[in-house]
Amino acid sequence: MNTKPSALLARLLAPVAALALTAASATAADAPELLAKYNFEDIPAYVPNWGAGLGSTYKPATGWKTPFKVSLDADNPHSGANSLRIEFNESSAKEKIVHGPSIKVEPPAADRPGDRKVTVRLFARATGLAGKGAGIRVLERDEKNASIRLLANEQSLITVPNSPTWIELNAEGTLHSRTRSITFMVVTYQEEVPATIWIDDVSVELEPTGYAN
Repeated sequence: MNTKPSALLARLLAPVAALALTAASATAADAPELLAKYNFEDIPAYVPNWGAGLGSTYKPATGWKTPFKVSLDADNPHSGANSLRIEFNESSAKEKIVHGPSIKVEPPAADRPGDRKVTVRLFARATGLAGKGAGIRVLERDEKNASIRLLANEQSLITVPNSPTWIELNAEGTLHSRTRSITFMVVTYQEEVPATIWIDDVSVELEPTGYAN
């Protein structure tokens, strides 16, 4: 049996296969890294690892009854069985925050020294917001867990508007070189009541950086 044509074909196809493998590796390297995903599914009603604050006072998120209340809501989630509901039921001029757990961020690799950008995506709906309304904030911390700054130096990286239906919100910001963890937050100075915010399908992604030459 003559195997020379098969051997010749294999030699001809080898560079093509190598090129395809290189392209696949480059695509994988260029893909964003998912740092956190919150869809509020399959978790207890007390929403573990989520906290909330009123001014400088903090408790577990569901520990608040006034001036706002945090809970899982099975009525009309964006997807799945639940969304996270934040209901303002009493007037207060103090800053109100609901935040997720700390998200670890690895230091950049030596061969990827470029800016590290974080993209935040979520779905939200809201009723009754007024004045400054509500927004999404990302806090950066260093390796000792000390606060560095807010991502993009913005009090609200994304504004949450009134909307009876789910809308997609997204924004990005460049991390400080010393940042080793970040925290996703919903923040508001809402004083008028009643008002309610729902969030669902939150994702936090680290965008790839360029390689060193």
